[in-house]
Amino acid sequence: MSRSAERIVSLLWLLLEAGAIGRTKSEIFSYLYDHLETSEAAKQRQFSRDKEALTSIGVPVEWRQQPRSEDVYLIDRDRLYLPDLALTDDEIVALHQARALWLRTPIEDVIHAALARMTAQQPTTPPVVGAQLATGQSLLTDLVAAAREQAPVKFQYRTVGREEISMRRVRPWAVLMAHQHWYMTGWDLDRRGERLFKLSRIESKTTTPLPAEVLGDQDQTSLRPFDFDVETIRQRLHIDQPPGEAYVWLTSDTASSLRIRAERIEQRAGWELLHITYRDPLKTAASIAALTNNAQVDHERSPELAELVSDILAMVRDAHHGESPLTVPKLTKVARPRKRTGDREVIARRLGIVAVVNQHGGSLPRATVCQRFGINDATLTQDLTAMQFWGMPETDFAGGQFELDPHADPIEINNAELLAQPWQLSAPEALGLISGLSAVTTIPGISVTQQAAARSLERKLRDAVDAVAPHVGARDPIVHPDLSLGDDDEVAEVLHQAARGHLVVKISYYSESSGAISTRAIEPLQLLYSGGHAYVRAWCRSTADLRTFRLDRIGSATLTADTFVPVREQLESLGIAPAVDEDAMTVVVHAAHQRRDVIGAYHPMATAVAHDGSVFAQLAFRSMTPLIELLTNHPGQITVVQPGDIRQTVWNMTDQATCISPGTTR
Repeated sequence: MSRSAERIVSLLWLLLEAGAIGRTKSEIFSYLYDHLETSEAAKQRQFSRDKEALTSIGVPVEWRQQPRSEDVYLIDRDRLYLPDLALTDDEIVALHQARALWLRTPIEDVIHAALARMTAQQPTTPPVVGAQLATGQSLLTDLVAAAREQAPVKFQYRTVGREEISMRRVRPWAVLMAHQHWYMTGWDLDRRGERLFKLSRIESKTTTPLPAEVLGDQDQTSLRPFDFDVETIRQRLHIDQPPGEAYVWLTSDTASSLRIRAERIEQRAGWELLHITYRDPLKTAASIAALTNNAQVDHERSPELAELVSDILAMVRDAHHGESPLTVPKLTKVARPRKRTGDREVIARRLGIVAVVNQHGGSLPRATVCQRFGINDATLTQDLTAMQFWGMPETDFAGGQFELDPHADPIEINNAELLAQPWQLSAPEALGLISGLSAVTTIPGISVTQQAAARSLERKLRDAVDAVAPHVGARDPIVHPDLSLGDDDEVAEVLHQAARGHLVVKISYYSESSGAISTRAIEPLQLLYSGGHAYVRAWCRSTADLRTFRLDRIGSATLTADTFVPVREQLESLGIAPAVDEDAMTVVVHAAHQRRDVIGAYHPMATAVAHDGSVFAQLAFRSMTPLIELLTNHPGQITVVQPGDIRQTVWNMTDQATCISPGTTR
């Protein structure tokens, strides 16, 4: 990458140095391209790619016709530099929070570089909430780009209830998040109407752009409606369940997450009667069914829930009768995804380092630069080493290159004064930040002040980028994340407030590993959304260690007046993964294509995709408990295939539970 990066930056510096006069194409070629040992056509293509690279990182390269001379290329400085946004302290907090909502995704990298440029003069603020909103959604970036331009695309899609894959031609309008899943809404050109697509059901690895001509007589009717409202779509996906009450008998020695938000009202011969309030009957019934014969719903007082539990157990039992009829194909080991930073992102980061150092008088400590750009010292040294050769073309402008020592501390950069202030946000940077700010307002427990700051900064950014990226600056957002948690919102609000104010919280917690419910005092550091669940990273005073707690296993969360000093660690760089060891139980499960996106949250070791879109996956569990919970949450659609003794155990457990008459009451 070094030679192309060097040439791209040289093109930038040539145009910046020329100012409003600009440079002709022949001048540019004499400095940068004529010496290349390629054809003229290849040189033209390279020049086009280099201009596109600058444009993609937010540098507006313009072509202007001249009446009496050769046309010129130039950079309009009025459009190059980011205007002074006059950020308030609350807006800076919102800005850092917006970036933290795209952890471990390519979007995070481009936002990180933009954030460093925008807040070079302000202190960094650790985010309280982090989210891996786009992890595993490789198509998200493609669809966002298409929706930004409302450009038609095609992709292969598998509809629920059908085995065949169909080709869909769609004009995307927006992508949205609901129930921790991503959807794309747009105009289906073949069905001539609005349609909603779940991203996990798109079979294509990438989308294919289509020429505008395919729109035909639908050119106007297929445009995103002027009154487009994403909340209307979310309401179609959301079923608002009224609160329900259930009475459930649990054996006295059974620890379950059901207990953490229940009231014990009776004890009898080794059993305890719990009173439970719930909103999601399927989720509640699945949790009860997972306890097999250690739980019984009081049929007289909760007949509908009792029948639902019985049905779930029967479906799981019947799906595990005898040997599995399925043949397991060859499984491929799952390679853990890594963030791969592209050439343009690296160029943007390195130019960002120049801009930030310049804004601090040409000198800045190495540790500060590493912190602002989210890189380690080795990466910084690599960046600075490459930048020694940047600047004006050396053969024609001797001494016009950057002057720096890649190992010095503090970092000093000379001959780079042309980039003395932050340049405009690129479309991905602006879109990522604006989308993140939209998600900030949905964080449970966020204060009115923070909501107002996120909204005001979103307006400022839209106005700032409108001149260079009108599709991004448009008032109708394209990306709509959502961090609400339903039943867990109340707990999340307490933890969010505690993390912001550095207050100790007392929680009751069900530990899946120990099977026990305990009371703990924790110091909440960060809330994190990952794999369809919400977690809180905290210092646990009971164990004197940094721990991760799943929010739906927290029964109560109470603020105390006790304060703490936050642990200064790179929390957001840590991933959420199950704690299993070599003694873990390993199984191969089969998931119907409607439920295959569930498997990712269990961190499969190996997978294979069948011809019908279903998935075989090798999973590891500490015990039967989480495995049974997986099966009862998706009865008949996720089943154990191997080994046979585990299938038999599942059948035995569910068969014994279904043998109990639904009408039985302790």
